[in-house]
Amino acid sequence: MNCMTPATALAGWAALADRLARARNALKPPPRLNLIEWADEYRYVSLSSSPGKWQTRSQPVAYGPMRAVTESDTHKVTVMAGTQVVKSELLKNVAYYYIHQEPSPILFVQPSQGAAASFSKERFAPDVRRMPELQAIIEAPKARDSDNTITHKEYPGGPLDFVGANSPTDLASRPKRIILCDEIDKYPPSAGPEGDPLVLAEERASTYEDLGLAKFVRVCSPTEEGTSRIGREYEASDQRRCFVACPHCDHAQTLTWAKVKWEKVLEDGTVTIDVPEGASVREHRPETAGIACEDCGVIWTERDRLRALQALEHAPDYGWRQTRRFVCCEVRQEPRNWDDRGRARCEVCEAPARYDGHAGFAISKLYSARHKLSRVVREFLSAVGDPELLKKFTNTALAELWRPAGIEALDGSRLIERAESYGPQDLPEAVRAITGFADVQGDRLEVQLVGWGDDEEAWPFLYEIIPFDPAQPQAWRELDRIRLDAYRTRDGRTLRVAALGVDVGGHHGAQVYAYCRPRRNQRVFATIGSAGKRPLWPLRASKSKTNERFWMLGVDAGKDAVYGRLKIEPPEVDQRKPGFIHFPAEPGFGVDYFAGLTVERRETRRRMGQPYTVWVCPSGKRNEPLDTLVGAMAVRKSLPRRLEQTLQYDTRAHATADEPDIEADATAEVVPAPQPQAPSVSVARHPSRPRVITASDPYL
Repeated sequence: MNCMTPATALAGWAALADRLARARNALKPPPRLNLIEWADEYRYVSLSSSPGKWQTRSQPVAYGPMRAVTESDTHKVTVMAGTQVVKSELLKNVAYYYIHQEPSPILFVQPSQGAAASFSKERFAPDVRRMPELQAIIEAPKARDSDNTITHKEYPGGPLDFVGANSPTDLASRPKRIILCDEIDKYPPSAGPEGDPLVLAEERASTYEDLGLAKFVRVCSPTEEGTSRIGREYEASDQRRCFVACPHCDHAQTLTWAKVKWEKVLEDGTVTIDVPEGASVREHRPETAGIACEDCGVIWTERDRLRALQALEHAPDYGWRQTRRFVCCEVRQEPRNWDDRGRARCEVCEAPARYDGHAGFAISKLYSARHKLSRVVREFLSAVGDPELLKKFTNTALAELWRPAGIEALDGSRLIERAESYGPQDLPEAVRAITGFADVQGDRLEVQLVGWGDDEEAWPFLYEIIPFDPAQPQAWRELDRIRLDAYRTRDGRTLRVAALGVDVGGHHGAQVYAYCRPRRNQRVFATIGSAGKRPLWPLRASKSKTNERFWMLGVDAGKDAVYGRLKIEPPEVDQRKPGFIHFPAEPGFGVDYFAGLTVERRETRRRMGQPYTVWVCPSGKRNEPLDTLVGAMAVRKSLPRRLEQTLQYDTRAHATADEPDIEADATAEVVPAPQPQAPSVSVARHPSRPRVITASDPYL
């Protein structure tokens, strides 16, 4: 029998101890990490301009909301942010974290079921494939009957379901602990007859909420005051704002648009940052943009701004502080004193303000390390004069609610008083392009033409009623006469209609399509107006059941824009004002026109408890002047944003069979062929009524 030497025995015991230690380590749960630590350790970003390992420090403003998600006393996190700043990546981080660190059932809500499936397939899955820790946990679909699908992910402690806010059945699925809601302002007012989709989704976590284990994370860019869900939720939170220290004086402050400064060149060649009242700007220099410190007055360079943002990483509160007012010691206080977590303290007794577990964050692009300040300024300059674009800039760049200023009612009689002396053959020199719109009624067409200058300044100059049945060719010949006519400016230029929209609604859709179809390359658009939250001009055409192309106009956005512009105070004589709408002292622009232009009212209503706005036309009133101005403004957006030169488009009476597809290049200019003058038309005129073509017209 072989005897084991002491040295051999000692080595054997050492090897056994090592194996036991490794086994114990393998059985240990992973170290407890917060969301910031976990993302910096495990997260991989696939779809990005710079894919690779996640680094929170590359977007320092994200530290605040990410820390809040895993704070033990925080249960709701609301992020009201600009586009492409932090929103969707935050939600994905939360989902990945709770799958890996605290396996839990998760509900991920998108505005529609289609959006949910696309998000899972195009945004969620590619990241998982690059993170082995998650790929090992989430079951891969191995068969047709697998429980793991595009919108349903199984894992121990799961599952994760991607659902649409428009599906009450999916929202009422099994209990969930983590509720992630993306783009909540795009949710419908009600999921079928069930009520607010956000409320329905978060009710899925009621059991976990009673135990203090639920987490709700909602993100979105804001929309309009009074109807924005994300605005409502942020208002209900502790309203945290990010305070950034000035690199020059160390004064902590929030970044606002009022602090953004850049050089402007005045008409006399003077270069200045602040434009004197009444002075005209010849040139903007957005590349010089900086932020003026509210304390020392020094203007930060772009490098200063980035350095100030990077310093947030080392601040104990990451710069995020509560700004919601609170009551303590019988005093209603504006927060001015905070602890290291950004929680407000009473100025009298130093006690912390009451916190109900709802952390809210407002993040504009001014805080984004991924967006150059000069780019934000250029975005603003491109929106000047266009209320719809300014609203978009306010919502998606500044992450602020849009506040319509008194657009519920207008006095049309006051607009008549500011009539100016110009007309179809005497247009101001500032007019660079003409668009028009035809409203199709049962027994007539009503047409309005508008001249456009820089920065969306507008000069409506022609309003006509064509009193022929749209089922008959005479109506469309008269519309073509107006469209093909030559209009002249005071400096001798000749303009024709660059784009015309025609309303498909009503009983004459076939005639509208028949008129528009052969004139597509002349920018004649068949249009359908649609209420609700949609852009004034769509990115692309839609198709009808009969395969006809039409353009869906967001008429609510158009009416918001028109009423907003009508509130602009008139400029000084011979001065320009972005977005201002002039009116002529011409037949057609009288009492009836202005009554129809201002007849509608904007009302806020509720559906299943969710507020929404509608435009209402009183029964028996006519609103064609408003509809045609909105339509002309919509088709203006089919032209180049900046009208650097006179736009003259092909106005041939008939298009060729091999006409180009107008969707292929929505801003292409076409040089017109010489046009024969249309025959003269006898017109019945009245100083306060639209011009009406008489039935005895020889042109017919």
